Amino acid sequence: FRSRQISYYQWVPFVLALEALMFYIPCIMWRGLLHWHSGINVQNLTQMACDARMMDVDARHATVRTIAGHMEDTLELQREIYDVSNFCLGRRWSSYVTFLYVFIKILYLGNVVMQIFLLNLFLGTDNLFYGFHILKDLLHGKEWEISGNFPRVTMCDFEVRVLGNVHHHTVQCVLMINMFNEKIFLFLWFWFFMVSVVSFFSLCHWLLMSFLPGQHMKFVRRYLRATDLATDRQSVKKFVHKFLGADGVFCMRMISAHAGDIMATELIVELWHSFNDRVRKSPIEMFEGGVSQSPSKMEASFKTWLLGQNHSNRKPAFDGSNPTTRGGGRKRRKSDGYFTFV
Repeated sequence: FRSRQISYYQWVPFVLALEALMFYIPCIMWRGLLHWHSGINVQNLTQMACDARMMDVDARHATVRTIAGHMEDTLELQREIYDVSNFCLGRRWSSYVTFLYVFIKILYLGNVVMQIFLLNLFLGTDNLFYGFHILKDLLHGKEWEISGNFPRVTMCDFEVRVLGNVHHHTVQCVLMINMFNEKIFLFLWFWFFMVSVVSFFSLCHWLLMSFLPGQHMKFVRRYLRATDLATDRQSVKKFVHKFLGADGVFCMRMISAHAGDIMATELIVELWHSFNDRVRKSPIEMFEGGVSQSPSKMEASFKTWLLGQNHSNRKPAFDGSNPTTRGGGRKRRKSDGYFTFV
């Protein structure tokens, strides 16, 4: 067992430290890429929603309005910036956080699968189900002398210098630390196996929830219906796809999972009212092309739209001395490049 013993015995602490670091890398990437590039602090939003559950009614409503205002401003700014840059598919469709979250889950799954193979390589086995093999030997009472797993007694080589000469000696060594190594690596193997299974199903779940058509609409409408609000399908569709976007729905899913359905319902209703207020303030569609417009942009769009309407509705020949419409009674004057009714 000499070659097998050398392959892992001296490096156990370093391998365990490396495995811990490898599990922490996706977490570092999630926090860094999320905060530096998206502007959405999902953790703080979720924590605020969780804390609001223990507040009185007035304080909870104030917190809900704060969260809704932050989400609205951040998502609007995110859509405008990403529409200008337009170099990333996830950003272009206001899905940066959603794509990032799924990507991190893929990293976690790939990381744990790679660590299973790394563990097998480190222990010097080609058996893919090495953990089950060790467990079967333990349950059947096979000692290490028969199975060869984590030997307690082996032959150790060492060198001794005597009067300038190097003498090689081989003696029998007792490696009681392998009793602990056996339990540690057996636990780690099964832990990695369970984490890989859970990560796989979690990844499949979020892929379906994030990219399956109609899932965003289904999620939001479920909470809107719970409050008996008068909603039509087209309005909800604009609210979901052009106001919230995939990242907004993702934040709501996080809040629903951690703070509960009540907080998620109150927050969605607050965002719904804000959406309707903004729609009522604008006589045209506010979210053209999936990008919300600031007041200055909406005013410019309104001027352009109104100018086009007047050009399309007026007669081919326009008599400047008689600035009345063919319906009569309403004058219009040309000002600042567009027509206003007076």
